[in-house]
Amino acid sequence: MTKIIVANPHGFCFGITRAINVAVKTSKNKDKPIFFLGEIVHNQHVVDWLESSLKIKTVQSINEIPDGSIVIIRAHGATPQVFQQAKDRGLEIVDASCPLVLRSHRTVKDLASQKKQIIFLCNKIDHDETVGVVGEAPDFATPVTLDNIFDFPINNPKDTTVMTQTTLSTIETQKALLFIKNKYPQITILPHICQATTDRQQAIVKLAKKYHFIIIVGSPTSANSNSLKSVAQSSGAKAYIVDNASELQPEWFLNQKDIVISSGASTPESILDKVIEKIKLITRQ
Repeated sequence: MTKIIVANPHGFCFGITRAINVAVKTSKNKDKPIFFLGEIVHNQHVVDWLESSLKIKTVQSINEIPDGSIVIIRAHGATPQVFQQAKDRGLEIVDASCPLVLRSHRTVKDLASQKKQIIFLCNKIDHDETVGVVGEAPDFATPVTLDNIFDFPINNPKDTTVMTQTTLSTIETQKALLFIKNKYPQITILPHICQATTDRQQAIVKLAKKYHFIIIVGSPTSANSNSLKSVAQSSGAKAYIVDNASELQPEWFLNQKDIVISSGASTPESILDKVIEKIKLITRQ
């Protein structure tokens, strides 16, 4: 009989829960039109639910928002330029940025004021968190991906600080930071992977080493969900990521007696439950 093991912790983190609560509270207390600037979280199920239940529309540009409206800044934050554009338009700003992401913003501003060069280690240079943090000081901060950092030249390590995106793979990041520190001993490293990301990845690492087969439920655009898959694979497991139950492939589960399941920090528990039910159905056949 197939055994399903659900990783603990999994699912919504503090920053995502806070962003959703901010949106709900704003919709109840305001009578102006409300808009999300970009996906408030990287999960389309959550976005669709909030849009339909709260009557909040998602747009990709400040210019799409009518005067006199409310704009909600997504959990991943935004650049100072975006905030200024909203102010110039006279929009009411509600900031749902994760407090841990905002801490990265403050750190970049502080380092830039000291004329320090900053390398922001990230999954993708166009990820929303990366764009927002680097946008605090684009003359001093440079986004570099985990894949590219090994070939990236650092000309003045003594006056350079390496920071990290909050949702990176802890395993891949540790390898990268060790490489950088060995190559540039004078460099300053400020790792900033959030605790929720770390806790979820540590749980997956332990389970991956024991059971060797992992299903991650999360959006393909979710950095933390993809990092869960990455650490599972780095720990020797076969791992798949699905956005919903319909993406499960029956052939994945042939001869699998133990199946570990986890979910990304922006994945609703209801979606995880549906995936579990589908796996039970597949493995009974």
